Amino acid sequence: MHAPCQPLSERSIARGLEAVVKPALCLLLWIGGLIDPASAQSTDPRHPVVLGVGINRANITNDVRGHYYTFMAGPGHVDVELAFKEMGVFGRPLPQHLNFDFSNADGVRLSHIEVLSQGIIARRHTDADLPARQRINLAVSTQWGAIKIGGYYEIELKGAVEAAAPVGAGVKPEESEPLVRP
Repeated sequence: MHAPCQPLSERSIARGLEAVVKPALCLLLWIGGLIDPASAQSTDPRHPVVLGVGINRANITNDVRGHYYTFMAGPGHVDVELAFKEMGVFGRPLPQHLNFDFSNADGVRLSHIEVLSQGIIARRHTDADLPARQRINLAVSTQWGAIKIGGYYEIELKGAVEAAAPVGAGVKPEESEPLVRP
């Protein structure tokens, strides 16, 4: 036998409205251009963030599957500078790698680049001469680990890339907490 229906309180109605109205309002503000989508990374491969010309910055940890980006490039020469600084474990450097996987609009992998860091910013370069304008997708992911690992990374786009504002202008490298406090 089912319990009788309880009347809705003003508080439960307000919570229900907030759960519906707040996301809808954010979506409308984003569509209207009042919220900058470049202020965060996308963790949804179906909705990548557009990378801008210049240095794009972010922090990543292995508690997310990855960060997903896209950009329009070509025709012509495109340079991509990648950088990664691992955040360490308990305040100590730990060798870690970050994966940068480039693919075309059809999902065909174009390139896989791994950047290995241990206590310093490690850098890698890639470039291409593109015969036509095309969408390039980029997935950034950390290595798996039982402990929280990851770090700070940069993606710098130069050359024949469609103009857009860089992502994460105010992002600073995260550091892990030391095991002991001074």
